Amino acid sequence: MDTTDTGKVRLEIVDNSYIHAVIYSDEEIIESDIKPVTNFLDQFTDPVPALIERQGQYSISVLVQISMMQQTKHRLKAVAYIERNHRDVIMTRIAASTYFRDVEVKSFYDQEEAIEWLKQFFPATPLITETQKSAQL
Repeated sequence: MDTTDTGKVRLEIVDNSYIHAVIYSDEEIIESDIKPVTNFLDQFTDPVPALIERQGQYSISVLVQISMMQQTKHRLKAVAYIERNHRDVIMTRIAASTYFRDVEVKSFYDQEEAIEWLKQFFPATPLITETQKSAQL
């Protein structure tokens, strides 16, 4: 599964080295939105780096934030956010201190700088899925 789209979030594997997540919804992210995301991330044997781009003006329910806080460290190694404005920066700071507190988080205004940071400091090339690992055995 190289891509998935929940109707609010689009996830894809890029260069087999990081996940690019685009949150394009203007609605609240709720519990039922999370299962396709966790299924996508659970295909990897190790936590992965992620680039998160906001295109919508979404919010995240409290239950989703709690779930993310409990489960993120097993799925994500690092998160680079692409910021559009000061509001995004504040949202990133909240994420870094709450539900992403167990992973490295950094803000960027330039997507290429964010990708370079992910690749330099959190290499995961190639991303190995559980299916690929089983095939190697």
